[in-house]
Amino acid sequence: MANVSSLLTLVKLILRFLVSGGIATAVHWATLWGLINLQVEAVLASSIGAFVGAIVNYFLQYFFAFKTKRRHKQALLAYAPAVLVSWLLNLALFYSLYGEVFSDPLVAQVVTTGVVMVVNFLLYKKVVFRAKSDT
Repeated sequence: MANVSSLLTLVKLILRFLVSGGIATAVHWATLWGLINLQVEAVLASSIGAFVGAIVNYFLQYFFAFKTKRRHKQALLAYAPAVLVSWLLNLALFYSLYGEVFSDPLVAQVVTTGVVMVVNFLLYKKVVFRAKSDT
């Protein structure tokens, strides 16, 4: 019975993570699209979009997805390096895919986002928003 409860808790967490991340991703992509339409180079537009999305994502993950009791100072100190890892992964993967594999920057971003999403979930669950009892 405990396994079913743990699985249900994990599924709920993943769903909240996906909703929160989906909103942040929409902000990222809207920024990317807007900047590309303003003639900003696609890799730079993706990088800026990822940064804007990361700001939105922090608050959604903190309050809604993980519902953490960690103080903001502790969470932000863990979030900043996690975002740096995610941002660099987004940059490197997008740079590798766009032009070489995909000619459409939005398709390259969709693939990139899928990979970054998995990395983010693991970083957030295990490092950023973990409860003290999880240590």
